[in-house]
Amino acid sequence: MVSRVGADSLGEELLTGLQSLDFDLSLIQRDRKTPTGTVDVLLTADGNPHFTINSNVAYDYLEVTSDLLEAAKRAPFICFGTLVQRSQITRATLYEVLEAAPQATKFLDINLRKDCYSAETVSESLKRADILKLNVSEVSIVNDLLKLSATNPKEMAEEVIKRFDVRTVLVTLGEAGVYAVNASGKECTVPGVTITVADTIGSGDSFSAGFAFKYLQKASLEECCFFGNLMGALNATKRGGMPNISSEELQSFIRSHS
Repeated sequence: MVSRVGADSLGEELLTGLQSLDFDLSLIQRDRKTPTGTVDVLLTADGNPHFTINSNVAYDYLEVTSDLLEAAKRAPFICFGTLVQRSQITRATLYEVLEAAPQATKFLDINLRKDCYSAETVSESLKRADILKLNVSEVSIVNDLLKLSATNPKEMAEEVIKRFDVRTVLVTLGEAGVYAVNASGKECTVPGVTITVADTIGSGDSFSAGFAFKYLQKASLEECCFFGNLMGALNATKRGGMPNISSEELQSFIRSHS
């Protein structure tokens, strides 16, 4: 994990929580001038979140370090998004990290948040990405930003693959599952999982984590999407972006939904 937190109580709370979950925190930077990043979340009646992402916070000032570049050189897989690019400082850091990792698969979880992206950052991200993941509502935003001619997720994915040399595009469809297509023309659609939704905060991230886990095991595109879909669904049965889920509960959910 690469980020930057403030030298404040929220930063300490965050690091303590991550440490208890066995995260490697060696690449987390501390900032004595700006606070730890926060997000205000408003849930709609159906459990969907609306985010207000507060600016001028520690991760807007992420710096390049020798340890960070060395980790990038060794990494087989790097996940990044657009939110971190709202700051010119951290954007430059990200691009240097990606440049230092020519052998890594670059996974762009685009995460378009209000006032935190532009046509430039989306385009520059796609130029550096091997895999693009976005949700169905982001398809039309990307289509408009990049002036694509697509009328549906499949056409958008094919146009992005052709224009930016992206290898794979993943479109999460909420309760309808996920659609995926790669540069070879292989497609798959994985249906949704029937669950009782608590809220959907973090479900997209859980999909990405599940997909990456299977991808690194060299699983097929369909297997990666299927497992990612399960992880997103399980997360949605819990409240909050990073709920406490035991290994036993995870295995039980996989068995009952496979």
